[in-house]
Amino acid sequence: MALNSTGDSNRISGRDFLEKNIRIDNFDGSHTINIAIPSGGNEDRPLVKAQRKELNALVATVAEATANEAYEIWQKIHAELGVASIEEMTVSQYRTAISFLQAMLEHSRETEANKTLIHLLLKNTPDGESRQKLMRYCHINFGSGRLAGLTRSQLQQALKWVDDQMIASIHPSSQREKTTPEWRKFIQQYPKEIIAIFAVGFLLGAFIF
Repeated sequence: MALNSTGDSNRISGRDFLEKNIRIDNFDGSHTINIAIPSGGNEDRPLVKAQRKELNALVATVAEATANEAYEIWQKIHAELGVASIEEMTVSQYRTAISFLQAMLEHSRETEANKTLIHLLLKNTPDGESRQKLMRYCHINFGSGRLAGLTRSQLQQALKWVDDQMIASIHPSSQREKTTPEWRKFIQQYPKEIIAIFAVGFLLGAFIF
């Protein structure tokens, strides 16, 4: 992807700047444009138009994901960078702003995923006894029974444990089958043959004695 411009009197962000020196990389995995300024350029230069556009788009995405207003997200960026507005942001601060926004987005997604897992855990342990068993399991394995303080992987492990408990309670016969002695399984599988053997043995015993 490239920016096309002609002439050497082009003005960007209020300063003379040759757009042909801008390089825009391909989209990365998070759909963020990497807009690079040549190493010989002035890192204190204000943001170019493409950088401003990308920041505004990412701010809108974060605002939607976090249910916040865009201006609240901008306030956090300004506080992080130590500037009063986007007009004061420089090229050298662009990547920091992008990383900050991506971290906010990832944190929001992680929080929503954890809320969903906690909801499933509480839904699947409606009574006091099952809830106490869940808290005990979490205390033993994670050191805390406070679900909101657990990580996503810990919540997923706890949910798997709850599912296993539910399956075991619904199909208790399958558990008994695992402990059934082999001789009883044999009798259950071949009842007619065993009766015939006992009958033959009884007749032979009666004949001999």
